[in-house]
Amino acid sequence: MKILGLILTVVILNIYQANAQYIKTGKGQVADSTIFRAKKLKQLYTLSTASSAGLNDVYKQQFFDQFPSTYEQLNELYGYDYKTSTAAPLESLYYEHIIGLFNKLNDINDTSYYKKIVSIGIGGHWDADAVNAFQDGLRSRVLTNPRLVVFILKDMPYDKIKSFWYFYFDGVHPKKQIPEQLQKIKLINNKIYNLMIEAQNEVLKQPKE
Repeated sequence: MKILGLILTVVILNIYQANAQYIKTGKGQVADSTIFRAKKLKQLYTLSTASSAGLNDVYKQQFFDQFPSTYEQLNELYGYDYKTSTAAPLESLYYEHIIGLFNKLNDINDTSYYKKIVSIGIGGHWDADAVNAFQDGLRSRVLTNPRLVVFILKDMPYDKIKSFWYFYFDGVHPKKQIPEQLQKIKLINNKIYNLMIEAQNEVLKQPKE
């Protein structure tokens, strides 16, 4: 227990030092901000998985707060650019961070969690590894609570609603059948249901490698 306590103390000090350095340098360049955020996420992941039960929840909430809120941010932190063979700072940790932790977070406020995954989905498209891992988690949550998804989407512009559903259905082998859980959306909000169908049709028309 003493060793674990020492490890956690060192990690916490590193977080404070990173914050102090960030404050000294100001906003800086986008790359600097991404590196800072990557370091913090890495540290919060360690704290979330190594702390005692009580502290776990605190660090999991902080990890969730730091986790990307847009598709672009997700790629900047966890993606891999195959054209340039460039890996994002946390690309090698996407499995642990996304599949092992983010997709399994159950103690975060439902509305906050769903708002974040919807926000990331807007403007997104299928990709391997990190994006695929996140997409799997998003699909599972959407099927679990489609009514909450509709609540979050209902006041958004049509193009954003379609964009979200495009990401939901996009993939190497997109399915032609609408899951039974999503069929219920027609009774909840017909506008969103029709936009969902339009997005799925666009995905099916896209050529896949």
